[in-house]
Amino acid sequence: MKPVKLLFYNQLLSVFSSTFGTFLLSWILYEETGSKLAMGTLWLVSISGQLIVQFIAGPYIDRFKRTTVMRASEALRAFVYLLLLLFFTVGFHEAALLYAAAFLTSITAYDPAAAALVPKLVHKEELVKVNAGISGGVQLMRFLTLPAAGFLVSVLNEKSSLILIVCAFSISFIMIGFLLEKHTEIDDKATWIKKFKEGTLVYRKHKILLFLGGLVSITSFGVFAAQTMYIPFVSEVLGGSSFEYGLFAASFPLGYIAGSFAASRIKVKDTSIYQIMMLALFIGGSTYLALGDAKTLAAAMVIEIAAGAAMPFWNVYSTTLYQKLVPQSILGQVFSVRFLMTKAAAPLGIVYGTVCAAQLGIQFLFLSIGAIICTVSGGGLLFFAFRRRSSVFQLK
Repeated sequence: MKPVKLLFYNQLLSVFSSTFGTFLLSWILYEETGSKLAMGTLWLVSISGQLIVQFIAGPYIDRFKRTTVMRASEALRAFVYLLLLLFFTVGFHEAALLYAAAFLTSITAYDPAAAALVPKLVHKEELVKVNAGISGGVQLMRFLTLPAAGFLVSVLNEKSSLILIVCAFSISFIMIGFLLEKHTEIDDKATWIKKFKEGTLVYRKHKILLFLGGLVSITSFGVFAAQTMYIPFVSEVLGGSSFEYGLFAASFPLGYIAGSFAASRIKVKDTSIYQIMMLALFIGGSTYLALGDAKTLAAAMVIEIAAGAAMPFWNVYSTTLYQKLVPQSILGQVFSVRFLMTKAAAPLGIVYGTVCAAQLGIQFLFLSIGAIICTVSGGGLLFFAFRRRSSVFQLK
């Protein structure tokens, strides 16, 4: 089997494991508390863990093999869910356990390490096609996992679900061992500050990456504010069950699969790529406006499918942009800096979503988020329309 195919299948398994685990933690907490504040706190804890690990460990990612970082991440998550299983078995079933599990399973660097591994396995001219294939496959797995998780949670007990998650992460850990990767020689004596500066210098050289990172950080504020309230939205506004929430959550990945297929086959000129990325964000914002008026599960699912279809034109092109512009020796840490930029506003978004939904309602929350994202991405669309010939936008 080709290494890139093995990486693809491993990412599918990892996504299944992490998606099922997140679903289980969220649903157990909401069933026990019925609290929007509890849901917001769970998301905030998870995002905080991601930010901390990327900030502290990000500059050191390239000091190790990508596969080593990936295996360490899978081993940690398997261990945490195993501990949670043991606590549940002895009758210790507190909300604090769920918060702790959400935090610990978020302090991993699997995603930036996997993204940085791709250019080592394929030729540069294949990056768009491979990234689109991986991105679409990941969303397909999310599409399959979410309703499956909703069904499994409704028919299995919590312990059986946790056993399944632990086994899946363990198999993923074993699979990564079969990925052969040549280790790149780097300066092991470099300090954390030096490594972090190396990652940020890329943004000074390629200002377009800084511009896009800042733009999407604003967008992520709205995205996380909305996602925090998806379970209460389906449960309270639409009157749905855990299985129906799984269907709703799977709608975005379903649309994403179709969008990934299109993104991998449409030939886009370098001078137009940024406008297409901005248009994708604008469409995404428009779908939040539509969700604010949704009254049925079917309508909400159609809206989410449309949102999913637009997003690959941002994600695939953005990832390919980094892989083409950034040297392989520091690609892992640069992906970590990108992660920090895109998630920097997430905690504020989670707080906003929790407070706004509690005070003004979930549908008003969606409308406000849609207005924010459409305004920001619309401004970006106009900016690139007038500056498309600028040298800072060239893929060199």
